[in-house]
Amino acid sequence: MARSIVVIGAGVAGLAAAWSARRRGAQVTVISAGVGETALAGGAVDDVPWDQLERAARLLGGDLPAGDLAPAARQFAAELGLWDVPQAAAARLATVAGRIRPARARDRALLDLGPLRRTRVLVPRAPRGAWDADALAASLADEPFARARGLRFLPVDAPILRFDDERRIPDGDLAARHDDPARLSWLLERLREALEGAGGAGAILLGPWLGARAPRAEALSARLGVPVGEALVGAGSPAGLRFEAARDALLAAIGATRRHGRVRAVGARRDGPGDRAERVSVHVEGDDAPLEADAVILAIGGLAGGGVAYAPPERGAGHDLAARGAAPFALSIAAPVTLGDARGPLGVVSSMQGPELDVIAWPCGERPGALETVGIRCEGVRAAPGVLAAGSVVAGRARTVLDAVTTGLRAGAEA
Repeated sequence: MARSIVVIGAGVAGLAAAWSARRRGAQVTVISAGVGETALAGGAVDDVPWDQLERAARLLGGDLPAGDLAPAARQFAAELGLWDVPQAAAARLATVAGRIRPARARDRALLDLGPLRRTRVLVPRAPRGAWDADALAASLADEPFARARGLRFLPVDAPILRFDDERRIPDGDLAARHDDPARLSWLLERLREALEGAGGAGAILLGPWLGARAPRAEALSARLGVPVGEALVGAGSPAGLRFEAARDALLAAIGATRRHGRVRAVGARRDGPGDRAERVSVHVEGDDAPLEADAVILAIGGLAGGGVAYAPPERGAGHDLAARGAAPFALSIAAPVTLGDARGPLGVVSSMQGPELDVIAWPCGERPGALETVGIRCEGVRAAPGVLAAGSVVAGRARTVLDAVTTGLRAGAEA
């Protein structure tokens, strides 16, 4: 009989866990509620934090070669169908903050500056509050990567907004309008006019507006004859919408069961007296009876995704002091696991005024802070009998998309 696996969380870690478990013949149910961390991401797909990669490259005096993905991770990315994963070198992405940064892979709507040499990149002006083409072009042109590759960024006038309300609507709404083939064709003509007016260019950089259900940049690039793509933004990018659409399609393709709900507790129970095999019960808000499974995978995110909550003891204090000292972090659901960080279990580091955040929360020298590393203590991905963890909820792991994929694939395989 097939094993039954419950995955809590539908970000990239939960998706990878469900995909991996289904490949091994397990019956998989994915439970999620609300927006997770991956839906908030901007579309850069990192294996290690990009700032660490930049510092290492500066110390060594050149770009670092991109490490190859494990076969399972590469197959997962191929079936997801959302990312471009270069074989030899990291992608180079322009951010709306005016930086050019490396990424191991990218959402296909983002513009990869890596292959460009000694050419101009057009940056169309658009009357939107978060888009200043002139300032962005100046900042990007001053980046060391741009100077080394001979890249110039030219702000140009181009009527890329078609309706007056597009000055104010969110990026996601504007991106959704470009899911319409007719609207995409209209944008294509405006970009062609901009290219002709500028006397040609090697690429065109736009804001995060190229599709909400799927990346539309490749279709534009193919028809225009030059690369077109988005700049990278932070939380709230349409890249999160594109991930959700690709995730839903992949879950349907592998035959995973989806449930919407908020899990309040996970517990273990024995099948019967004297039976050493444990099953796991999952308690969902609004359900009278718990859902039972052979194993549960917690892919609920870290502090950013709400899987770990900042819960200082003084939040329940009376007029004078908190009733007791406690670590200022807690898991968002009741589960038989232990929180810790890269230094070990979280101790009670507090004073009369509450937890000493300057001691445990922030980085100090080479020591990372608990805000970056707090999570479930695991042996690999095993957190407790019948309970595994994946993604940012695991203590001490890199908070990157590909690390979430790696731990998700492992959790699905071991469940």
